[in-house]
Amino acid sequence: MMGSDESSSTPKRINPLLQRAYVAFLTNRKCTFLVSFILATIFYTPIYIASNNNNSNQKRYGLGGPSASASELTAALRRKSDGRAAVAIIRVVGLQTEHGIKSNPNNEVQYLVQFKSHDYPIKAFRGAVCLLGGNASGGTKKKGLVGKGKGKDRGGDVTPLDTLKRELNEELLSPDWVNVIQEKNVIDDSKLGKTLYNTTSLPAATVKNTDESDNNNNNNLNKFEDGRFPGTIRYLGTTLHSHTAELIDKPNPYAFYCALYEITIGIDQLPHAILHPVGATIQEGRLALLTQDQLLTHAKYSWGYEYTMETYFGKKSWNKQEGASVSEVDEDIWKTTSWVPLT
Repeated sequence: MMGSDESSSTPKRINPLLQRAYVAFLTNRKCTFLVSFILATIFYTPIYIASNNNNSNQKRYGLGGPSASASELTAALRRKSDGRAAVAIIRVVGLQTEHGIKSNPNNEVQYLVQFKSHDYPIKAFRGAVCLLGGNASGGTKKKGLVGKGKGKDRGGDVTPLDTLKRELNEELLSPDWVNVIQEKNVIDDSKLGKTLYNTTSLPAATVKNTDESDNNNNNNLNKFEDGRFPGTIRYLGTTLHSHTAELIDKPNPYAFYCALYEITIGIDQLPHAILHPVGATIQEGRLALLTQDQLLTHAKYSWGYEYTMETYFGKKSWNKQEGASVSEVDEDIWKTTSWVPLT
């Protein structure tokens, strides 16, 4: 019996006043729990609201959050006619020793691309390479791809270049080299054919390096010999990209016209996420610099861009998505077509 008394829930060898308080606590623990819950709610609610407000002001692409681009993609897939997109092959030129970049020992041209995030709406494209740019938005004014045109402007993107600049500004946070791009400076190389990466209508140019560190590197004596200085933009043509319903996991197949550009920038014009990688992401994924070999041999692509790169380099792209295909578009007919389709 002694053992039973000592093991009971009520202490025996404490002050009687404390004992009565303890008994009162045991008999009213429901009220105590309710008071604790109310106090916790009052304390944590402002913190929770502030946290949500901070997150709502950030685009959490690649992190599982909502994405404006996902809704744009959904709208594009629901269009009654073929979609429109403008993208760019972005060439990055520069020296190994410039700006602390040491990942390019041969000083070869690198290409700025996007890797789709792990939560991209189309499963087959997750982790795949995509060219920077995106879908046309609003408006139905007719205008040529690289020249002047007429028509009634109903708002939104009027030309492929409008689309490209808007998308690049959104994805790269409005770099200066995007904002200075003008229609009159676009070089039309759409009829040059294949191997566009080393074929251009620009006159050859030889740049004599004046920097001492450049003179110590014989590989860079003529680094812009083909005339493509940073800031050069070329229009390379339009293609029709088609995708089966199975590939995009939708009830119906989807196709879009893709206006392709090539932009050359200097290594010092790269986005901060490339120069100082800290895990930053852009819309729908992350940025990366890849070489020609990496693009052709190792990369998996979204939206049929494996065929785009195959034509651009004039070499086989080894990783093709089943259900994606690309066909050429007659430029003369295409230039009289409305850029943005009706939704």
